[in-house]
Amino acid sequence: MKLSSVVKAFGSLCLLLADGLPVDEDRAPKIIAPDHNKIKTRPGKQLFLPCDAFTKSEDDATLIYWLVNDSFPEDLPSSDRIVEEEKSTLKDGAIRRRLQLKNVTSEDFKSSFTCVVMNTAGMDQKHIKLVATSGGSHGGKKRKHSMSIP
Repeated sequence: MKLSSVVKAFGSLCLLLADGLPVDEDRAPKIIAPDHNKIKTRPGKQLFLPCDAFTKSEDDATLIYWLVNDSFPEDLPSSDRIVEEEKSTLKDGAIRRRLQLKNVTSEDFKSSFTCVVMNTAGMDQKHIKLVATSGGSHGGKKRKHSMSIP
């Protein structure tokens, strides 16, 4: 069974359980990283996008996953290049799931990357866009050229 099928089923179950019930914002998950909506990178580079979240839910039924252009990474033609790592727990109790782009391409700068975390108490999501930086030898800063006319 594909992960996307499991996530869709769990999401539907969460919606059914929460339908008509007040959302418990104290227990709802909260994404804490990345803290920016735009990440600078260059074509050809390897990139890890972190998704870190706090969840105060006592059950272990919290899902954390990435979407690329509203699709699961494993369902994309580029699934060998864009890969989700397994969920892990950080020292402070937060959970993490990273998305690895093995080789950033020009298509990635047109894509939308979304981190989603959900449990029965609620959900949170964060949308990320990649921004191209120049890869020159002067640290990505543009040099000013001056010309003197005699």
